[in-house]
Amino acid sequence: MGDPRRSKKAFSRPTRPYDKDRITAEKVLMNDFGLRRKNEIYRAEAFIRNIKRRARMIIASKDDDAEKTLLQKVVKYGMIGEKEVSIDTILDFDVKAYLERRLETQVVRKKLANSYLQARQFIVHGHIFVDGIKVTSPKYIVCQDEENLISFSSRSALASSFEHAPKKVKERVISDQRGRFGRGRPFNRRSGPPFNRQGGAPFNRQGGAPPAGAKPATTGGADK
Repeated sequence: MGDPRRSKKAFSRPTRPYDKDRITAEKVLMNDFGLRRKNEIYRAEAFIRNIKRRARMIIASKDDDAEKTLLQKVVKYGMIGEKEVSIDTILDFDVKAYLERRLETQVVRKKLANSYLQARQFIVHGHIFVDGIKVTSPKYIVCQDEENLISFSSRSALASSFEHAPKKVKERVISDQRGRFGRGRPFNRRSGPPFNRQGGAPFNRQGGAPPAGAKPATTGGADK
């Protein structure tokens, strides 16, 4: 029958689903970190929101033990450096601090994949090991101690054959060539051959009479 417990929801959706500024910001995050679904952004926002809530409660209560525990957790995940340990620094966190620690992002940063989509594929297919353990979840949060222990599996063919290829930037080449029939628009095969500007029969490329079967063009107005 499976586990009868009800799993706790890890994130909450925005209350205003059609907020233009939020949608634009989410598109930028999905493009920068190669996310496939917005649920991954909502999960990161829930984590950061929980960390900030705990930090505000600690500042209000002035609990040194709770402050030490929270700072150790943040340093463990690599969201803050050991030299910048401060409870006030946690209040400046944003979603990028969480997304940078995802395994998918770290694989790209370590140049073990050429793109986020390829990194996700390597992880799901079991090619990526973290500290000698296979991890098949792209959303896995990499601790600071595990950051230098990300590698390919020894049984994977990618361990010896993969080569990192930097992303090529395509330069747009603007051609100065004009249309096939002079300064006008290029020839459109769907609309048929071009017509004379003065009205009349279509042009014949070889010169002379119009092609056989071509209907003469009308200049408009009622037929007399």
